[in-house]
Amino acid sequence: MAMLASQIRVVDGDTIEYAGRKYRLTGYDTPETHFSECSSEKALGDRATRRLRQLIDRADSVRLETERGTDRYGRGLGRLLIDGRDAGDLLINEGLARPYRGGQRQSWC
Repeated sequence: MAMLASQIRVVDGDTIEYAGRKYRLTGYDTPETHFSECSSEKALGDRATRRLRQLIDRADSVRLETERGTDRYGRGLGRLLIDGRDAGDLLINEGLARPYRGGQRQSWC
């Protein structure tokens, strides 16, 4: 679904809220901002969050491709495409995220 940047709330680097529903963006993981294990994780998580917001705000087009199911917190699942590029790939290339396909996550500390 095509989205307006102004209607997207960035929760953190891999979670957005749109039309009253939260979505866990799949394929990547960013450091935690709310329950971080150390100060460096929090700082990097804040950077990833700000960068995702910046990418969305500067985009000509933003599209959410939803997937089936929900995560363990009840969030919808999907990929966020920013000018046709996966948000996760953009953040991974900038060192603000790492690939994630489920299972045990690595510590950021």
